[in-house]
Amino acid sequence: MKLQQKIALSLCAFYLISVIGIAMNMHYCSGKLSSVRFTETAKCAACKSEKTVKGTHDCCKTTEIDAKVKDSHEPGSKIRLPFNFSIELFIAPFVFELFKDLLPNLFSKAENKAPPLSSIISLHVYNCVFRN
Repeated sequence: MKLQQKIALSLCAFYLISVIGIAMNMHYCSGKLSSVRFTETAKCAACKSEKTVKGTHDCCKTTEIDAKVKDSHEPGSKIRLPFNFSIELFIAPFVFELFKDLLPNLFSKAENKAPPLSSIISLHVYNCVFRN
């Protein structure tokens, strides 16, 4: 895979994750991070063994983090242009008249530097090559 393809794929993955969102469950036991889960509630061995003393067991806590972009992805506002939209609306009339008179005079003296139309006749006749 080329570098540009990898960059494009990683940007697509980043955008997809940010739009869909990601949820993490982190479990802290005695103030230290003991487990991180993406699919189910994170637990530790101490919490599983002490189900009866759950009310007095205050050293463990579970934190849930939801990371998601809260954007409605709406298009921008519409811009309505007038029906007679042209360059004359943005340029003062006297400047437009000056360009109208000046530009044809400038470009009338330009040379035609395009290659000749050699596709009208075949190449071997054009280059005068008459052998097999």
